Amino acid sequence: MKAYKRVMGIVAGFEKIVTSVILVFVTVLTFTNVCVRYLTPNQFAWSEELTINLFVLLIMLGCGLSTRDGSLISLSLIFDRLGVVGKKVFVIIITFANITFCSILLKTGIDKVLTQMANGKQTPSLLLPEWIFTVFLPIGAAFMILHTIEYCIDVMTNNADCVKTEE
Repeated sequence: MKAYKRVMGIVAGFEKIVTSVILVFVTVLTFTNVCVRYLTPNQFAWSEELTINLFVLLIMLGCGLSTRDGSLISLSLIFDRLGVVGKKVFVIIITFANITFCSILLKTGIDKVLTQMANGKQTPSLLLPEWIFTVFLPIGAAFMILHTIEYCIDVMTNNADCVKTEE
């Protein structure tokens, strides 16, 4: 388990760097696009397409990172009232539900990517293959699955904050 946590720590560090870089890039790109739109008659039509698709990646990676510490979606009204054993049972149920949902998301994303690759569709403005942006969905789902497992392990080994405070 320690090796898994070490690897996931490296993965999370990579996710944080990528998320930070994407956020800075998207912010600068959007600001530049707004300035250009108001100062000149020109527009960066392609920038909106790029911004939207990078936001999808940003959201998916952010969901994965928030899953890592159990803060993605929680029913704290119920969860906070449970003891340690109850929290562990609840986390197992939540883990099963999250992995099921993310697996469906992963499969759907992969199917969509394969379909777009077969069709050869391109994005309207950038004229890039659509699958390049659609692949963000299964990538994010895979990270969410990994971090869901990581959180479940943390709770079961009493390393999660929600269980530490109860002991």
